[in-house]
Formats: sequence, C-alpha cells, structure tokens
Amino acid sequence: MMITASDFSGGIKAIPSDTINIPGPESKYSGISTAVASSKLIDTSIGGADSKFGFNQAVNSSGKVINQGVQVGDVVYNSSTARPGVAYVTAIDSPKILSLSADIFPATANRDGYSIYRGNGVNLGVEDAWSLVAQDVLASSSAVTTDNTAGYGAASEHIITKSGGTYAGAAAFNVGIAVNGKVNFIRITLDQPFSNVNLAGQTIEFDQASIRAATGVNGTGEFIITITSSMLEFRTTKNQNPKPFQLYCGGTAANPPLACDIYVTSINGDFVFFEGVQPGEILPIAISKINIGSAAAAGNGNNNTLTTATGRYVALN
Repeated sequence: MMITASDFSGGIKAIPSDTINIPGPESKYSGISTAVASSKLIDTSIGGADSKFGFNQAVNSSGKVINQGVQVGDVVYNSSTARPGVAYVTAIDSPKILSLSADIFPATANRDGYSIYRGNGVNLGVEDAWSLVAQDVLASSSAVTTDNTAGYGAASEHIITKSGGTYAGAAAFNVGIAVNGKVNFIRITLDQPFSNVNLAGQTIEFDQASIRAATGVNGTGEFIITITSSMLEFRTTKNQNPKPFQLYCGGTAANPPLACDIYVTSINGDFVFFEGVQPGEILPIAISKINIGSAAAAGNGNNNTLTTATGRYVALN
C-alpha cells in the first residue's frame, strides 16, 4: 500500500516493541497514574469523584454505550519522557485498575502520564476469533434455556457474578428483576475479549445463590443462558494486514540530533533494518511495528538489528 504525505491525518509516538504493533492513533483515555503496583495501571481519579464506570464499558437500558471502556488487548503507553513504555491490557480489575502485560509503571514512576489506545494487533497468530459483546439477554430470548425464577423482589437492576457454566470469559453482568420478581434480563456490560474458540453453545449460569447475593432477596430458581451465534461478533485476520503507518525519525535527543538505526516490521510481515536514518526522514515503507531488535551476537549470527533506544519516532497515518 502506497502512502504519500498528503494522506497523513493522524500521528502517534511510536515506542519500540517486539510483540505489540503501533496502536491507535486515536487515544481512548489519557491521564496520570496515581499509585503503583507491579504490572498495573492505577488511576483513582479517572472520571472524577462521581464516576462509577471508569475503565469499565457501560450501556444504558436502551443498549446504548454510555462509557466506551477499556477492552483486553487495548494498548497502554507510559507517556512520560523519562520512562516511556508500552504494554497491552490483560484484565480490567476494576473501574480504576488495569492489569498489564508488562510492568511499565514501576515504583519510581508514580504520577507518570498514560494513554490508552485501541490495539492494532497483539496476537496476530489468532486468525479466527469470536467475542461476546455488550447486550441485553431478555428472559424471552431463545438463548435463555432455563428460567424458573420467582420472588426476587421488585423491579430493579444489580451487578451479578455468574455461578457456573462452560463459558469462562471475562464478560461482566447485571441482572434485571421484573415487577413480578422474576429475572427480566441479564445485561452483558463488558465485552468478552476476542477468543480463538467459538463461544456459541457455551452456557452462562446464574444459580439461586448468585441471584440472591445480587438482589439481597431470598427468591427461588435459576437462570441459564446458552450462547447463540447472534450474540457474538466474529472477525478474521486471514489475508488481512494490520493498520499501516509510515515512520518519521526525529533523531536522538542529542544537540544536534543524531541518526538512528531502526528495525521495523512491514504491513506484509517483512522485517527490515534501516541504518543511519537521518533526523527528519520518513521511512519509505508502510509499517506495523518498530521492533526493539538485538545487538550482534553469536546467538543471532552476529547480525545487528538493534533499534536506537534514544531515537524519537512518530508513526503517521
């Protein structure tokens, strides 16, 4: 794919990684970390004091997304000048805490800035993938295979934890109770990250104990959902390329800036090592990633592919 300068409409700082493609470039969230823990991003101030959603995705009673949330596979940047780093989200622990694939906010980094982007390929080995998306599963739905609930109180909605079933994904749930005390719906409030296992036919169970714990009312009965294909989003990466970028080299931070060596992956999956890239130059190929690479050593055939760590790079899209 040929890209010219007139095509550029966005850009993002590009941080080298051997596993994570250049994300975005649009930022979903940005802020400042407020505490530190190993391989975590913690922001207790996200959304302000009244926010109850934070990093969680949320939908209203009409099914409209009212908080976009963070998904597993989204990419997180430590955007500080002193400690730039990149990782991807492995779990949403709470509205204010994310688990990350790497420890990019170390103990010395309290109050470092961060940005979160939609991922552009973390595990490109998964060709076919399915996701259980945010939605309401009504009691009248054909996906509900067991519903003998009764006596769980008046019309209300509560956070609930599934009690069992064959589904083992990361989706979160709310339960809605009708005026007659029966379960009216299960709201899937957080998308399941894409899985290379087809989720259709898996079950999500809410037994009597779990519904009682959620509602605080000693009703009876259980509610079981069997996932149908209509509840899933499907995607394939077969014969597809990640989003293309062209790379601007700003040189090193020296005065004047010095040339850089840059090891990249093209959108076709080729590995290319550019040596002596001058400040102000744009690489002549479309890329998906800047690799960290490695210095020449006996284990790699004495072949140098090391990207200049002090280089300043901007991915243009």
